[in-house]
Amino acid sequence: MDTSVTDLLTQVRTLGEQFSSAQDGGSGNGKQRAELRKAVAKLSLVLEEPGDVLERVTMQFLEVVSIKIGINLGLFEILVKSEKSKSLPELAKETGADPVLLGRILRSLASVGAVEEVGHECYAPTTVSRTMVVPKLAAGVEHCFTYLSPIWNYLPKYLEETNYQNPTDPSHTVFNLVYRTAKPCFQYIMEDHAWKDPFQLYMSGFDEGRANWMDFFPVEAKLCDGARTDGVLFVDVGGGMGHEAIALKKKFPKIPGKFILQDLPQTVKDLHLEGVEAMAHDFMKVQTIKGARVYYFRNVLHDWSDEICQTILSETRRAMDPSYSKVLINQWVVPARNATRLMTAQDLNMMAALSAIERTEKQWCDLLESSGLSIVKIWRPDDDVSECLIEAVVKE
Repeated sequence: MDTSVTDLLTQVRTLGEQFSSAQDGGSGNGKQRAELRKAVAKLSLVLEEPGDVLERVTMQFLEVVSIKIGINLGLFEILVKSEKSKSLPELAKETGADPVLLGRILRSLASVGAVEEVGHECYAPTTVSRTMVVPKLAAGVEHCFTYLSPIWNYLPKYLEETNYQNPTDPSHTVFNLVYRTAKPCFQYIMEDHAWKDPFQLYMSGFDEGRANWMDFFPVEAKLCDGARTDGVLFVDVGGGMGHEAIALKKKFPKIPGKFILQDLPQTVKDLHLEGVEAMAHDFMKVQTIKGARVYYFRNVLHDWSDEICQTILSETRRAMDPSYSKVLINQWVVPARNATRLMTAQDLNMMAALSAIERTEKQWCDLLESSGLSIVKIWRPDDDVSECLIEAVVKE
């Protein structure tokens, strides 16, 4: 047997035993699970022959196709709600689908673990099934399949046409070409309810299962100690519906100072948040809140090129009190090696939709330095899928 296969089998066995023991002892964690999944995936890749590679690469999109059909038919809801398995005739009756067609769809779903075959033409739900009945998670399939996949499909052609130059122009994106619009992607989404509703629902569940920055960043020591009780403590810049500001205030109810949520007028006009002031603001213009303790950016800067981010951060720097204020950027820091599938996929998505980027540590350092800021520390979660927290101050 190939040495690498033997080594991986040993690694999988060891990690499996550790994970199982931790689970039995009630101390299993996400990091152990992630390491085991990574080792199993690597073993699967090593075992592939060329024909297996071709099958995986060329047919993987049809996995999403079959799941989308399953969602449309309500198959997953029927199976999850049922207290027992369902036969093909029963499912055909409940969905109204032709039995021959439905049998083909169910076999496809079973082949990718979206349903389980528990007998002859008899099916039960799986983890995938249960995931697809959670509205905010199923919305991700709708958003990516219906609205994003056309721009992903055109990305190779776009890069060929632009002579493989890194996209940085937000007015000339793959999105603009595919949807034949001069509007920026987010403006287009917000003006079209067919896009807006699944997108916002998807975003509300995008962080499902990930660590929150408040769990690994010393909030009280870094934000509360020495804070001015009569000043602004937290400015959530481009903070959408204010989820982070609300969560911080809820987790640390005695935290001093004012909380301010800033976003575009159409986002904040009807918001009424307890303990958080909603303020209309364009973060590419002058930051009117001066000398706040924290200017917080969550999943904002990956939407923009370096040039635009320099404008955003420079305006923030000019508003900061160098002896008191700091910037917190809650965003992925992509490893130079062994980046995760989700990070790299999202990087290509940012490229296609916005001519933007998910940045490496060096790219973050260069961006902040060019904007007059210095990184104090990059606070990292105990896994490789959650966002880091970049702490920065005015450069001396």
